[in-house]
Amino acid sequence: MEGGRERRAAKRVSYPCEVECEGSGISRLATRINDVSITGAFIDCRSSFPVGSTVTMRFRVRSTQVIADAEVRYCMPQIGMGVRFLNLKPEYLDAIQSVVEEAAK
Repeated sequence: MEGGRERRAAKRVSYPCEVECEGSGISRLATRINDVSITGAFIDCRSSFPVGSTVTMRFRVRSTQVIADAEVRYCMPQIGMGVRFLNLKPEYLDAIQSVVEEAAK
């Protein structure tokens, strides 16, 4: 939080799950999502993809297999990277939204 305000527009909740990420010219990365929102996620990883690169993510939200492109927005060396979903399909958006709403209760 900066200045007492959350900078994200969408609520982000803890949702640890396995994820595979791959991008052009970058080896595949199998790791874990730490938290998720309808706009993006934070991925735990020691080595990150470059900021601005596009990765394809594969992860499961309950019974829904999500395959989504995402842009790497920031990296925290040796900790992980924040990504923003690009063109998330409605069924994937619905699955993530249900997790976010349930965690907010």
